Amino acid sequence: MVLDYLYQECVVASQVPSEVLKRTGCMLEAKMKYESLSTKERIEIYSQLLEEEIINYLIKNVNNSLVLDWVNGSPEKREIRINEYAQNQYRLLSKAEKIAICEKLELRYLSN
Repeated sequence: MVLDYLYQECVVASQVPSEVLKRTGCMLEAKMKYESLSTKERIEIYSQLLEEEIINYLIKNVNNSLVLDWVNGSPEKREIRINEYAQNQYRLLSKAEKIAICEKLELRYLSN
């Protein structure tokens, strides 16, 4: 997950016009960057990515319901409210709840 994040970060920043060269170069660069990271840095990046995944999971669950949907409300405002709600819910989740969500997403939870 961390390696994929580093790869995507490189692809976005790359100025190489050829897609094949960009992908190959970024793959190598991401591997080198990953190997140079300390274990603590890897865990920090993974924790950030895990937080995003859990928040996206919460957003997806709320989007599939009528929660925060008002008769005269706009879709944009609902999306903003859902994002705020999901971020707040993430902060309120217990460790056990985060672990349960990670199991549903087939991800490994690392406690800090």
